Amino acid sequence: MSWQDEQQDKGEASHEEEQNGAGQWYSSFYQNDGSDMPPVVFPMDRQEGGEVKKASKKKKGLLIALSIFLAFALLIGSAAGGAWIVSSLNAEQRDNSLSPVGGGNSALGGDVYSAESAASYDYATVSATIEKNDGAALGSARYGSAGDSVKTPMEVAAEVKDSVVEVMTTVTSARGAVSAGAGSGVIIHADGVIVTNHHVVDGSDNVYVRLTNGNTYEAYVRGVDEDGDIAVLKITPKETLTVARLGYSAALKEMEEVIVIGNPLGQLGGTITHGYISALDREIPFDDGITRRLLQTDAAINGGNSGGGLFNMAGELVGIVEAKYSAVGVEGLGFAIPIDTAYTSIGNLLSLGYIPGVPSLGVKIVDATISSFPFSYAVVSVSDPKDSSAFAKNDIILSVDGTSVSSVNAVKSVLRSHKIGDSVSVVVSRGRDNVTLSVTLVQYIPADMA
Repeated sequence: MSWQDEQQDKGEASHEEEQNGAGQWYSSFYQNDGSDMPPVVFPMDRQEGGEVKKASKKKKGLLIALSIFLAFALLIGSAAGGAWIVSSLNAEQRDNSLSPVGGGNSALGGDVYSAESAASYDYATVSATIEKNDGAALGSARYGSAGDSVKTPMEVAAEVKDSVVEVMTTVTSARGAVSAGAGSGVIIHADGVIVTNHHVVDGSDNVYVRLTNGNTYEAYVRGVDEDGDIAVLKITPKETLTVARLGYSAALKEMEEVIVIGNPLGQLGGTITHGYISALDREIPFDDGITRRLLQTDAAINGGNSGGGLFNMAGELVGIVEAKYSAVGVEGLGFAIPIDTAYTSIGNLLSLGYIPGVPSLGVKIVDATISSFPFSYAVVSVSDPKDSSAFAKNDIILSVDGTSVSSVNAVKSVLRSHKIGDSVSVVVSRGRDNVTLSVTLVQYIPADMA
């Protein structure tokens, strides 16, 4: 029996899921048609035509959200528990006047400068010039990662605030709807190299960066680390940039004083909040199947802060803001990627453009939906078989290594337990037949790097 016949036979009983919310991992988000919003474009991630892609998974009664929210959206889903929320911002505007590069674009705040030669920039050489505190000269551990070089929060804010930028992205659907969202980023090299979160730029057609002086730049995405949630961007600046100094997060101490700088709500770029390190090594599971070890802080984090900076009292960047936990009665649970962890990803992305050691099926796969009235089914489809002798265009991947899959994330989750060079069994639906393939895993290299 073919896959299509099996799905039809299963019918409603196998297709419907309980949606009572209790004990679910799910995405919590806010969307707006733009009618009550100012003329500002907020980039959106993980969206197509204004619809956020959701993923759910049961996990200890908590609710995890890898999407973006506005301030009052914190209460969505709270009756069933709390939500882990990736702190970017989602909104939708229908604005057919958007022009990606050029002058006079009011939606992007004036002139937008192009990325020019960013694609041909010598990233490998620059990778070796980005300095980072290795902890050797910290001296006293009394002030944790700040060593003996402690400043006041006001002094730190004045020193580093211009190193944090607003990141804006847009996605245009086939029907002309512009999905937009906002996040933050941190300048780590004077030539315009910027670090942010992968989820901030994921799925975007265009990425822009706005500096604190108001200048807006088209940004080139050098590379992304999906598992580490890190992305490296490049702009071609017209001015001298303020560059963040990278600290040594391994020396952070609980109750060490920190500040967070970012772009909450996609409109309040340069917002500074203050707090302390609450915990050093939290294991946080996300709905992409990854568990990350993050820093916990009570400094206020809101939608749009993703990719922003967590700074110690020496004025050093010690973390990249990523997420917060939100529920009624819960405050001050924000999380950041330690800079020691992010630094490894940054180095690989600059020197290679990708993360070495990540296995792949060697073909481009996409999330898709198959409709068989009255039901619809989420599937993984091969959109570009490249030179593969095994896969064919529009193959539907049913299982990998004996595990049923219905999303790209599910495929990646299975592949994480393998290494490059391993052979895995892949079952695909091709026409009316199910075909079993033996596939040798290869290094994942983005299409524009291959």
